Amino acid sequence: MKTHIFLTVVLILEFPCVVQGVLIEDWLISTLMKDYNKLAYPGTTDNDTVVVKHDMTLIRIVEFDGTKLTIDAWLGTEWRDPRFLWDSSPSNIRLPISQIWTPDIVLYDNPDSRIRFEPNALIDQSGGVYYSQPIRLEVDNCRQIQDELRCTFKFGSWTFDGFKIDLQNRSHVIDLSNFQLHTNYDIMDTSVVRNVLYYACCPEPFPDITYTVNLKKIKRGWFDRL
Repeated sequence: MKTHIFLTVVLILEFPCVVQGVLIEDWLISTLMKDYNKLAYPGTTDNDTVVVKHDMTLIRIVEFDGTKLTIDAWLGTEWRDPRFLWDSSPSNIRLPISQIWTPDIVLYDNPDSRIRFEPNALIDQSGGVYYSQPIRLEVDNCRQIQDELRCTFKFGSWTFDGFKIDLQNRSHVIDLSNFQLHTNYDIMDTSVVRNVLYYACCPEPFPDITYTVNLKKIKRGWFDRL
């Protein structure tokens, strides 16, 4: 496909009348998507494993009752789809994630998370795919450790094992650069850990990424309560 697209772009540049009135990006997307099957797993005969990188940006604490934590966050997901290859401008395109294959990475504690809207994926000419999804997440596993409260968000593939999707964390901490300060709780620290589990039934590994948020209630003096 890559050679075909390259030769066609050369033909267009030499004979612009071939696509008179048609934008190059319009033609490129139509060509890439012509035989694209969004249900097909993008592994190749050379490498059947798709490396998926994952990260979290914490935006705000929506609600916390001491056990249940609700947050707004951005979840970043990155992988490579070899069906998206081309050798011309534009250097990247944007497509709705509903139109392409995406890894089924979910929050294990609550797969029915509330998605804010469906974003576009940014796709470059080497097949790299990335999208950041605004989402509302809720867990009820928070527990007190000394004077802090620890809440965890565990993500993994719902149907693929580690031989198919090698899930990796992009960072060792949650991104707090866009976090909106809460009136009652401070975030003391965060961590991101990749775990790999094996079960007696199966030889396949099952990786997950666990995001941990440590909270501490803000102590207020008598003046703050006036």
